[in-house]
Amino acid sequence: MGRGSASSTAAAVPGGAATKAAGLALAVTCGAQFMVIIDDTVVSMALPTIRTTLDFDRASLAWVVDAYMLLFGGFLVLGGRCADLFGRRRVFLTGLAVFTAASLVCGLANSPEMLIVARGAQGFGAALLSPAALSILITVFTEAKERRKALGIWGGLTGISGVSGVLLGGVITDLVDWRWVFFINIPVGVLLFALALKPALADREDGAPGKRPATDGLGAVLITGGLLLFVYTVISTNHRPWGSAATIAGLIGSVLLLVAFVIREQRAPEPLIRLGIFASRQISAANLIMLLAASGLYGIFFFLTQYMQNLLHWSPLRAGVSWAPFGITMAVFSGIAIQLLPKLGSRILCLLGLASATTGLALLIGAPLKASYASDILPTLLLCAAGYGLAMVPLVVAAVSGVPKADSGAASGVLNTGQQIGGAIGLAVLATLASTRLDDEIASGAAVPDALLTSFHTVFLVGTVLTGCAALLSLLLPALRTEFDPETTSGV
Repeated sequence: MGRGSASSTAAAVPGGAATKAAGLALAVTCGAQFMVIIDDTVVSMALPTIRTTLDFDRASLAWVVDAYMLLFGGFLVLGGRCADLFGRRRVFLTGLAVFTAASLVCGLANSPEMLIVARGAQGFGAALLSPAALSILITVFTEAKERRKALGIWGGLTGISGVSGVLLGGVITDLVDWRWVFFINIPVGVLLFALALKPALADREDGAPGKRPATDGLGAVLITGGLLLFVYTVISTNHRPWGSAATIAGLIGSVLLLVAFVIREQRAPEPLIRLGIFASRQISAANLIMLLAASGLYGIFFFLTQYMQNLLHWSPLRAGVSWAPFGITMAVFSGIAIQLLPKLGSRILCLLGLASATTGLALLIGAPLKASYASDILPTLLLCAAGYGLAMVPLVVAAVSGVPKADSGAASGVLNTGQQIGGAIGLAVLATLASTRLDDEIASGAAVPDALLTSFHTVFLVGTVLTGCAALLSLLLPALRTEFDPETTSGV
């Protein structure tokens, strides 16, 4: 299967059997990640129906989305480290079981409180599942070419899954019932769980049976508490001003917890995250770029869909189907990125991709009140899809290459945290800006449709700036054309 130390899967079985096992690992891990990311967007299309059915008020309805993002973003780093310490497959299966069971409870929910709690449980399951899945992928694929393809597929899932969520959410809400946006996870989760139990995916490098790995309990409390408080504070700005005492106190508190975490990790004998991995320019830059890019990507999913439904008065089905070209285009360009990475390198590829996405978002700044899909929306979808397809592949490769196997779960957790928190921050900031601008326009005497359009123009402008900043930061990436040996920490 590869050079040097073979993966745990490949080491167990020779030749074609190893290839089959690696294929199984790719299918199971990417299938799980696809399911996890879909849940970020699929619920958005069903929110109006959920509000009516379960009698939500406006303030609490947002927590159907926020509870998932809060627990997902808050526990990702801890989930990634658990994969390193307790076994990648074991943590993967635990997260998958929690996520699937919580999906069942979501679908059966008969009160707002029951749905919000179950959504939080889904987020916690996803926080265990997602970094464990990426860690499995990193350790299974060690040969450069195959690893690049596997990570390329993983990187392309971000936008494709998000679009699939919007599309499925619209179709299911209009044609079936909102509860099936959750029930659909159950057969998928059961199938993935059964496949992950196959011997070929067993952890084979976890140490002696019964040996309890050391872990930094205080560090886990500090990083999880800091991230939870930070994400909660940012999400709460949807209904609380950024300048309020509660918001400022929350931000200060989260910063203090995260600073304390860094100090603790420098002294801990068995740190939760070995901070030395961030000495690599490529890893630090890739994670920062991912955070900014996710802010723009999640923003376009949410606000462009709102534009379609609230201003153009499209049904959930029509709005969902209109995203199909985005998913197809991103899938195609993710494949192109896998082929181009050895030739152009991560820096150029990421720069070209994010420049394309920035251009696409910029086209929305002047979106009209009565838009044509073909001339006003489709060009944005195609440019953004092509751009994110080209950029996500080199970003994922740069963020996890050169990390020792013992830290692969933690690195995966950090990458996923940047993506998830970037999306949460982006949505919260853009939602606050949109609400403020809408209120100001109405107060000045503007008609509601005109005021709403102006608020959308504002968020599209800010989304363009965020993505443009991510494009400029791409210049910090090295011209990485392949992956480094997973047994080393060499970076730039």
